[in-house]
Amino acid sequence: MRSRVLVLAVAVLGLAGCGGDGGTGGSATTDRNEAMLANLPSCDRVPMDEGTEVTAEVAGLVLPEGARVTSTAAQGALTTVEATVRLTPLDVRAHYQERTDIELLSVEDEVFESEVLLRAQDRRMYLRATALCADGTALTAVVGPDSDDAGLPGFRSGGG
Repeated sequence: MRSRVLVLAVAVLGLAGCGGDGGTGGSATTDRNEAMLANLPSCDRVPMDEGTEVTAEVAGLVLPEGARVTSTAAQGALTTVEATVRLTPLDVRAHYQERTDIELLSVEDEVFESEVLLRAQDRRMYLRATALCADGTALTAVVGPDSDDAGLPGFRSGGG
């Protein structure tokens, strides 16, 4: 538990200097974010491993290690991938900010939900990470052409 709190604290503090407010601030915000996430149910009580795991071979799809893909759906030039992972949405955002093999185009978080737009393998990927439980997250990724008019979803709050 202590290491999870430390990782979350480091992630939140690391996000504070990223540009845009992203829902982060100083130590008081970090404490508030940790308390909010701690109020979620234990992941033992949330069915994160239900459904059949599928293979997702999609160019431009970049998921955190340990992500469990449950569905893929291609529609025109876009492919939507659903998955779960044992991380908080803030941890997911920090994961992408630490990667050197992608180009982050925009990031935003609101504690219980983080959004990332990135470029990888000459494709763009929009990802929404939504908290399911204290340290588990549902991921929805939409991968498409590397273009501003590719039809990828936009950030819910319009920021980024």
